[in-house]
Amino acid sequence: MRFYNTYRSSFVLLLVAFTVQFQAQAQGWKFSPAINVTATQGAGIFHHVESSGRRNIAISKNTVAIAWEDNRNNTPQIFLASKLLTANAFTNEIKISGAGEAYEPSIVALDNDRFAVAWEENSHPYVRLVTPAGLGPTLRVNQQSSSQVSLAVHKQQLLLVYSSQNSKHPRIRFQQLEIAGQTLRTLQDCAVDVEPVKEDQSYPTIISLKDALIVAWEDRRPGHTIIMAAQSFQKSPCKFSKPQRISAGRTGEKRRPSYGKGHGVARVALAKYGTHNVLAVWADKRIFREGYDIYAAHYQANNKTLFGLNEKVQDDFGSVAQQWHPTVAGHDTGNVVVAWDDDRDGNANIMLSWLEDNQWSDDFEAASATGPGEQTHPSISLDEQGNLHLVWLDRATPGGPTRLRYAFGKR
Repeated sequence: MRFYNTYRSSFVLLLVAFTVQFQAQAQGWKFSPAINVTATQGAGIFHHVESSGRRNIAISKNTVAIAWEDNRNNTPQIFLASKLLTANAFTNEIKISGAGEAYEPSIVALDNDRFAVAWEENSHPYVRLVTPAGLGPTLRVNQQSSSQVSLAVHKQQLLLVYSSQNSKHPRIRFQQLEIAGQTLRTLQDCAVDVEPVKEDQSYPTIISLKDALIVAWEDRRPGHTIIMAAQSFQKSPCKFSKPQRISAGRTGEKRRPSYGKGHGVARVALAKYGTHNVLAVWADKRIFREGYDIYAAHYQANNKTLFGLNEKVQDDFGSVAQQWHPTVAGHDTGNVVVAWDDDRDGNANIMLSWLEDNQWSDDFEAASATGPGEQTHPSISLDEQGNLHLVWLDRATPGGPTRLRYAFGKR
C-alpha cells in the first residue's frame, strides 16, 4: 500500500506537469479575476447552484443573470443577481421565491434583458418572469407534489419539465406556457413517458430546437440509474416518442453481484450548438476504479436512435481523479463547451473541455476558479460573441460556508 501511494503521488505530479505543458500549448481561455455574485456570505451561509440540468446562469441582450438558493433568512430561498455585461460587479439582487422552503432554481434567457426563473417551493413547482420593469406574478404550474424543475424557451413560449411525485414512483412531466407580457398561461400539460412508471424518473432537462423538443432525465427502470431521452415536435409538443436510453452500459466487463445491477450515472445536462445539434453530458461511473467520469452523446436528427455513441469528455490526465457536476453550453456557430470540477490537483477545481475538429480538447483549468479550497458546481453560458460566463461555488475549507463566484472567459 505504501508503494502504491508513493507511485500514485509521483504519477499525479507527472500528470500535473504534463497538464501545465499542454495548457501552455493549447489555445485556451483567458479569464477575468473572479468576483462575488452576492455580498451575503459568511459563517452559516450556504449557497446552492444545483438546478436540474445545471442552468443557473443566462444571458439576454446586455445582461447576465444568476439564480441560486441560500439560507440567509434561516430558510432556503431563491435569489437572482444581474449585471450589465460591461459592468464589473453584480448590483441588482432580488428575492424570487415566497416565504416557503425553496430549492433548485432554473433560469432561462428571454429577449430584451428578460428572464424566466422556475423553482421548487414547499414541494411544488413555480415560475415567474424577471424583466427590467420588475417581477411578474408567480405561477404554480402543478398541484401535485413536484420537484427538480428545468426550463427552456421557444419563441413566446416557456417549456418546463419536472419530476412529479403523484404516484409511488415520480415521473417526468412537461408543460408549455404562453408568455403574454408579464404573465404566463398554461397551454399544454402531459407526461413525457406515457407508459406506467415502475421505477423513479428524476432530474429532467429540456432543450428546444426549431422543430423539435428533447427531454432527458435519470431513470431507474433497469434497477440502476441510466440516462433516458424522448423527443416531440413543436407542432405537437405533447406527443413524445418512446423513451430511449442515452447512457451505454459497461463494456468488456461482466456484471458482478457486489456491484449491483449496473453502474451509476448522474445529472444529465443538454445544450444546443450549431443549427440543429444537441449535446447531452452526464457523470458516469462505468469505469468504477476511476470513480465518475464525464461522458457525452450527440443528438442525431432524423435518426431512429436519438443519440449517438458515448464519448468520454475529459482527457487521460483526468483518469487519476473523479469528475463531478458536469454542465454544458453551446453557440449557434457550432462551438460547445463542457465544464465540471475534479480533484486531479489535490483539491477541487473547475475544468473545461470543448470540441475542436470533432475532438475533445485537452482539459483546461479555468484559472479564476482554481487554487486552495474547493471550487465546485459550475454553471456556464456563452454570449452572442462566444465568450464564456462561469458561476461556481467556492469554499475556503471543506464543509465550510460558501461564496458564489463569477468570471468571464474569452478565447
